[in-house]
Amino acid sequence: MSKGRTRAGVQLLLMAANPIKRRILREMTEHPLDAGPGREYRVTAGGREVLFVGFVVERWLQSAPQGPLAFGSQEAERAVATLAEAWSTTVMHALAREALSFGELHGLVEGLGKRALARHLAAMQAAGLAEEFNDGNGKTLYAITDWLRAGIAPLIASARFERREPQEGMVPIDALDVEAGFRCSLHFVELPRQLSGACRLGINLEEDDESGCLTGVTAKIEQGRVVSCDGGLDGKADAWAAGSAGDWLDTVVEPDAQRVRTGGDKWLTRAVLDSLHTALFGVPVL
Repeated sequence: MSKGRTRAGVQLLLMAANPIKRRILREMTEHPLDAGPGREYRVTAGGREVLFVGFVVERWLQSAPQGPLAFGSQEAERAVATLAEAWSTTVMHALAREALSFGELHGLVEGLGKRALARHLAAMQAAGLAEEFNDGNGKTLYAITDWLRAGIAPLIASARFERREPQEGMVPIDALDVEAGFRCSLHFVELPRQLSGACRLGINLEEDDESGCLTGVTAKIEQGRVVSCDGGLDGKADAWAAGSAGDWLDTVVEPDAQRVRTGGDKWLTRAVLDSLHTALFGVPVL
């Protein structure tokens, strides 16, 4: 991880993916630590949530394109570190919109020199998180893989915990994270073929702000498939879903929460919300 560079979810992600910390939490969950007469140390609700994030990380590692990666192995540690770096540098954010040339990507990613970007892209390709291809006109483009897109699940789980129990060094979710998160997640959405329309998905980043100042995307759906995802909420839409970042995180991870407000074609929005959960936290996405 580049020093001084981080984004929402990264700090907890790296903590939950640490095999030593995970083993300690697991052992204390099964066997609380005896600290003397009438005293013992037990794993808190926060500790159990760290274990849940570790489970989501492990599930993501199992779907690696080169074959399942064992949690705690060197290959797994490199993959998680590269995922965290891709998110922290916003390389993942930029490529979630579209494939880009090296020059285009360098122009969008702030604070990352050309040599550092080249090393990072090489690490992403080696880990199966990115690929390069020729566009047919002699131009080399870089694109993220479905496995990197699926990496949004452990980042979501981590950001959820960070928002609940913020600690020093943790960074709040911002508009750039919202757009990239939706673009990666919606890639896996599958709906009944009879569903079509445009759906606005908005997040209020200020938990206590009732003014309704939202950031998000507008997804166009044709015969059950998301065919486009545009940043912003200005376009025409048949349906909408809106809520705070906390409400969205709870609803996607645990759909029974149903804290996100919906309007318009509620069949469409409900199907989108259900599919987001299923794709990221229900059944394997790859």
